[in-house]
Amino acid sequence: MPARICCVFGSWQLLSLVASLRQSTMDGSSPADQEHEDYLLLYETAGVSEHFKTGLAELASKVWTWRRIIWAYDLLTSERKYGQLQIFRIHRLIRDTIGLDASSVAEIWACFVNRPSEKILLDSYPEAKIVLYEDGLTSYLPFEMATMSRPPGTRFRRRITAALIAGLSTISPAFRLRKAADRIERHHLRRVTKFYSLLHEIPIHDALENVPRFQVGASLMRDVIDEACRDALSGGDEHCRASANPRILLLGQALSRNRIMSYAQEAAIYRRIAEQIVERGYDVVWKEHPRISKPFFPELLDAVGNVTADANTRIMAANLPHIYPIELVVSRMNIVGCVSGTSAALLYLKWLYGIKTYTFAETLIPLMTGADILMSEMVKAHAEPFSTLQSLNETQKGIR
Repeated sequence: MPARICCVFGSWQLLSLVASLRQSTMDGSSPADQEHEDYLLLYETAGVSEHFKTGLAELASKVWTWRRIIWAYDLLTSERKYGQLQIFRIHRLIRDTIGLDASSVAEIWACFVNRPSEKILLDSYPEAKIVLYEDGLTSYLPFEMATMSRPPGTRFRRRITAALIAGLSTISPAFRLRKAADRIERHHLRRVTKFYSLLHEIPIHDALENVPRFQVGASLMRDVIDEACRDALSGGDEHCRASANPRILLLGQALSRNRIMSYAQEAAIYRRIAEQIVERGYDVVWKEHPRISKPFFPELLDAVGNVTADANTRIMAANLPHIYPIELVVSRMNIVGCVSGTSAALLYLKWLYGIKTYTFAETLIPLMTGADILMSEMVKAHAEPFSTLQSLNETQKGIR
């Protein structure tokens, strides 16, 4: 029975993967899932807590039937400066850890083919086809292709050096890993056979323009979410209880964790947004980002206390383990809108449930660089500015 290796580094990515696996059995692009043995690799290159690791593994065990779930946090990293013998030892260690030899894997399902972590896995199984599934907005960034630039010097010298580089690239994965950095290598791109996308309205980057693109249906994604919610969650339904005022969901991000800004800067932004939501007459439901380690809710509770005497009823934390995505429970939360900075959840909630979404990306963009600016622009194109969230008084006047 052919094997598939599936790569996951977060709870939303897990749900995206499972929906894509299901979609592949429905659109005729892949045989039925029972004809494969699926191996799940869990990893995260930026580091996560033990709580995150165990919670992700528990969720994974409930949403799909895996032949094995393998923790690869020490195997698939962002390191790319390896020696040749060292990289071969890592390839062998990966195969031994997974329990599959180099020729027995039919497909590798991953979000990326440009990062060192995934490249090491892809080179461990050079015969496997590659299937991409959506990570989030990062799946639509314009990643560069790796090129071996011509060295300076005479024409003859350039030819000799270029031939040497080409030869080393062919026989040395360690050399390629160092030279290509975070760019897509052509020999990996040639192995990509499909891309499963959720946000189908966003154009794909040029590197994948010739890869067949398959849409994961919103109804299928909702089914996966509902099943995961039923199987993985238990406890009270505080997020469903009635509230005196309409609720707005406020989503945190991992901006300080990703070193875009300090914790204090990030907290100050959330405090200001929470205050404004309450001042406009709404109650706030707060959700921490799955990957953060220091929560922001105490900061927000304090901030809301500055503008109202009943802070404990005007703001609450979502009754959901923070390592899980808000999509698991949002359909039962009785909210009238969602606010965040540059979270892809704004696009997903609109796509899945028709929820009104608002962004304060304009506040964040001056603090960002590179890819984060591009993702901010994507969010701005699909969510309303936070400034357009009307107060309840204005809304009620409009109704009258």
